[in-house]
Amino acid sequence: MVELSQAVAFGLAAGFIFLGIIGTLIPIIPGTFLVWVTVLLYALFERVNGFMAIDIWSFAFLTLIALVTGLADVWLPLLGGTVRKTSKRAMLFGLIGGTIGTFIAPLVGTIAGYALGILLGEFHKVRDVSKAFRASLEGVAHWGVGTVIQFAGAVLIMIIFIWQVLISL
Repeated sequence: MVELSQAVAFGLAAGFIFLGIIGTLIPIIPGTFLVWVTVLLYALFERVNGFMAIDIWSFAFLTLIALVTGLADVWLPLLGGTVRKTSKRAMLFGLIGGTIGTFIAPLVGTIAGYALGILLGEFHKVRDVSKAFRASLEGVAHWGVGTVIQFAGAVLIMIIFIWQVLISL
């Protein structure tokens, strides 16, 4: 009976992890956060049932991966924005535009809303369409790199999770 509950828990965890990995590509699904929460819940389930597939050090490492990669779409555009001197207003407009775009048309709307937000915010500051357009393109490029980092982080968490569960059997 215990083996059956472990198998069901692992199957559910695998399904939610897969959904989280897809969520790194589709902004309306939590992504890396969902992968991390799934590992946390699985680890708690294991502890309650007397097993320890995910030890505290592995979970701490997975948490670090989740924080760094899961927030890449936040820190990477900001890092890029400070390098190219994009205004804070443009970054804020981009965040607002991306959020609104996500609800209108997930993925395409997110990218378009983010780009349009940066374009409008930067144009409002510099009054130069070419500079605002360049800032918008660079912002979208940084956002894209952030998405790739999130995807890679979620896959890495999945690999470590599966490895930890398999070596505990």
